[in-house]
Amino acid sequence: MNTIGYDMDLDIENLSIKDNNIFSYMSGYNCIYLDSGRSCIKVICQIFKDKEILVPSFSCIAVISGFINGVKPVFYAVNDDFTINFDDLENKITENTGGIYITNYFGHFISDADAAKILELKKKYNLIIIEDNTHSLFSGSLKVGDYALASVRKWFPVPDGGVVYSKKDLGVFDVKGLIKHSRQYDKLYPQILKSMVIKGLINYPVSKIAELFASVERELDEYTDDGEMFFMCDYTKFIYGCCDVPYMIKARRENEKYLRSLICSPYLRPAISGFEENECPFNLPMYCSCREEMWKYLVDNFNIYPSVLWRTNLYDEVNKIGCTARMGSEIISFPVDQRYGRKDMEKIAEAVNGFKI
Repeated sequence: MNTIGYDMDLDIENLSIKDNNIFSYMSGYNCIYLDSGRSCIKVICQIFKDKEILVPSFSCIAVISGFINGVKPVFYAVNDDFTINFDDLENKITENTGGIYITNYFGHFISDADAAKILELKKKYNLIIIEDNTHSLFSGSLKVGDYALASVRKWFPVPDGGVVYSKKDLGVFDVKGLIKHSRQYDKLYPQILKSMVIKGLINYPVSKIAELFASVERELDEYTDDGEMFFMCDYTKFIYGCCDVPYMIKARRENEKYLRSLICSPYLRPAISGFEENECPFNLPMYCSCREEMWKYLVDNFNIYPSVLWRTNLYDEVNKIGCTARMGSEIISFPVDQRYGRKDMEKIAEAVNGFKI
């Protein structure tokens, strides 16, 4: 099965503890390790009970629908280069606003100038800043957040995994009573199965593996709707201990830079002009004027699965705010993660550049 993209496989035969693992990388912070980014959002809601929190309109559905304890998300516009529309943001601050939720997209942090504006608003209105670094956890230190969160499972072959972290004390969050019993753990089975198929140990349809991954995501949606939260499972912690963070960062930087240099499709333009030297790309996001057609062409003909993050054009809560609908209908993200090398980037570029309507 020669596929590029989609969920990661887990090779359980080659696991060993690394010195430069995630826990070493996060050692400068106070951390709470949970099963998912959704659980992280729910925990953070404890400090905003019955308050409004300003949230970027370009967000995944887990963020848009993830708030509990009477916390009301109020959505502000994001420009198509992922910068904040500060006029819209400040216009939506009210006496009931408790904080601002910012997202650092695709591995790229907000600029120093925008960070300074956020801190001015924080001081002016006495707000708490939450920083979502799901895409940018490995691009450097916290930028402006009092507290931050990340769905770490998006980076490595693990069944679950999220983290709330800060330089501040995390005693404000009550996690007593949480257990390690997330149904997200069920993803371990298709991850191992996918590895066995890749290695030629068994013959199993690719489409069936995709269905297994999708089934687990549906389970996650179901218990999320119930407001359940869980700690990260012990097996995930073990796998995180086996992940070499410097190797991962180096591979993603090299792949993103090389793939960007190869793509020359008239249907694509970069969504981010470029990454800073110290940033670690989550993937390579681009705007595509015919995204659905290109996505189907790549999947059907080359087994290449670009990500679509996110289909905000379909979410009634946000699709009329700024350019959110266009972003949701045009952004396509090409994989550059540590599973791949130069030949894989060349395969993606050749397929993309050969696409025509």
